[in-house]
Amino acid sequence: MTLCIPFLMFQGQAQEAIDHYLDVFPDAELLEIVHHPAGTEIYDPTPRPSAEPVDPADTEVPEDSDGGKGSDAVKETEPTQPESTETEQTEAESTDTTLITVKHAQDASDHEEVITVPVPLVATAQLRIGGQVLMIQDSLMKHQFSFTPSISVAVVVDSAAEFHQIVDSLAPGGEFLMEPDDYDFATNFAWIKDRFGMSWQVNQPLGQPEPTARAEAPVWG
Repeated sequence: MTLCIPFLMFQGQAQEAIDHYLDVFPDAELLEIVHHPAGTEIYDPTPRPSAEPVDPADTEVPEDSDGGKGSDAVKETEPTQPESTETEQTEAESTDTTLITVKHAQDASDHEEVITVPVPLVATAQLRIGGQVLMIQDSLMKHQFSFTPSISVAVVVDSAAEFHQIVDSLAPGGEFLMEPDDYDFATNFAWIKDRFGMSWQVNQPLGQPEPTARAEAPVWG
């Protein structure tokens, strides 16, 4: 065996997560990143719902039971030529108004146009945090599952300032599984699920390690 590292699989948010983690963790370093070609899309195998069938009875025109007398009645009630001309004039006026409205709407949309640049999908990336390398990738197939709190990335810090900076940066859009506090096993500890669903256990141990000491997992009991 030559290597064993955590592998984080996103579904279109890998680049956003990498940028976020580079801002959150003071010593984060992007070692490698390769993107999929432009235009690559994530395949969704979920069958699309088909259109609701139309009942022919809803579109069928009922036959006149009076043997055609109904159609004669319609003819008798048709407007005379002068009334038709007046109607055409009204329609022309409404058409002119509609054209003006559409033109104004187009002008307004030109001023409010927002250009969005598609985020590239990550084929593979390696991000180092606290000496630990994380592999990161976008899956090209949509899955029904995501990250689970049963697997977390444990982060050990050596100061209260660093603890609060990391926790406060991970919190927006996420949720606390254990609130930031001083516990029996740590000076400061928080278990948090970030906005991407990734779980982090941020720990400031009771005993501070030496500045040159090698980072080790905290002693829980």
